[in-house]
Amino acid sequence: MPIYHISRGLGVGEHDAASQSWFIASFSCTVGAFVLITGRFGDLYGFKTMFTIGWVWFAIWSLACGFAPNGISFDIFRALAGIGPSILMPNAAALLANGWREQGKKNIAFAVFGAIAPAGFVIGCATGAVITECGGRWEWIFWSMAIVAAVIAVIGWVVIPGGGRMNIRGEGDLDWIGSFVGVAGLVLVFVALNGGPTFGWKAPTSGVLLAIGLLSLVAFCYIETRVAHPILPMSIFQSPTFVAVAISLCLGWMSFGMFQFYTPHFLMEFRGLSQLETSLQFLPCAIVGVAIACMAVFMLPRVPGYVIFGISMLCFFLGQLLLALTPVEQTYWQMTFPTFLLICCGPDLSFACSSLIASDKLPKEKQGVAGSFINTIVNYSIALGLALAGNLEAATNDGGRDRLKGFRAAWYLGAGFAALGMVMTAVFHRGMAKRHN
Repeated sequence: MPIYHISRGLGVGEHDAASQSWFIASFSCTVGAFVLITGRFGDLYGFKTMFTIGWVWFAIWSLACGFAPNGISFDIFRALAGIGPSILMPNAAALLANGWREQGKKNIAFAVFGAIAPAGFVIGCATGAVITECGGRWEWIFWSMAIVAAVIAVIGWVVIPGGGRMNIRGEGDLDWIGSFVGVAGLVLVFVALNGGPTFGWKAPTSGVLLAIGLLSLVAFCYIETRVAHPILPMSIFQSPTFVAVAISLCLGWMSFGMFQFYTPHFLMEFRGLSQLETSLQFLPCAIVGVAIACMAVFMLPRVPGYVIFGISMLCFFLGQLLLALTPVEQTYWQMTFPTFLLICCGPDLSFACSSLIASDKLPKEKQGVAGSFINTIVNYSIALGLALAGNLEAATNDGGRDRLKGFRAAWYLGAGFAALGMVMTAVFHRGMAKRHN
């Protein structure tokens, strides 16, 4: 996303990182917060139906983003747009799972599914940069997304088979109270943390929102133990290995969110690159994503899960550490290029491996909700990581006078999170030892 053009168009300061982080984090927050519910919608109303609705929803709110008159309304529209991908991801995964029964083909499908994220990130950045730097209005970034989403919705409805559970109502009811309380808790915690630099922690706003959010999450856990059809059965946390994988995955993806946000700012603000040049420097991420997807398919049947998952955490760690140590005046090829190659191995390996480990450790009837929970962790962790990094960056940048110091502090925080993920993987490695043949 060409943040500087959007910031100017919305009247937000070009170097106001605290406000700009909402552009990305609000989207990731709602993707993560709603994905458990929307996965349950797929069970009830059909995966194909919900897949199509997800694209239509995304098209509507992407269109609205282009008409946003100011930063606050843009953040709201971005948050609403994030519900679209939250519908898409679990139902797309369910369509893939129903499409292939053989483990080998399923490995390929989920590895490719995991590789889409970095490739989509790069393609989106490049497309936005081309539109704005070729004289187009920033609004067309979102209007073009709306057009593409609408076209895919039509194609998907025509092409995807409608038989079986792909388009038939399932059994059970939706836990509406638990859904509302859980989503409210996640959103309030995010708003409190991400708004800390804006509201100020001395003011009551962030503290009150954080307290209400945490209490809501506690209430959600209690409700899920009392309803007949919980959206997140608490029994899935009886497996120590699954809990360790979930925590490690959260730590790794929190660090990755810091890479996504602060690295483009570093390249444009301190190295003076244009947004199109910055997008081109991220191109290796897309290429690595495809290569790592192929490697994951080869490794999963042959290498213990903890090795693959540990490598993903190591890539997150080394990438963040190298970013924190990279001199401004260096050339791209000395440290930035190797850093991009390293850090983009983390998302693909961790997503594919964690999904399969979860399927090993839980009974078949709970694997669907576990997959949705994995998606919740991945997306909500990006928002949560940005919120925590934003607070640290604001506290260490000397009132905005030393922004580079603030950026480096955020990257060191990301390295620390990933290092803790490595430790968790090492401690619980015995439960991740299975090869996925």
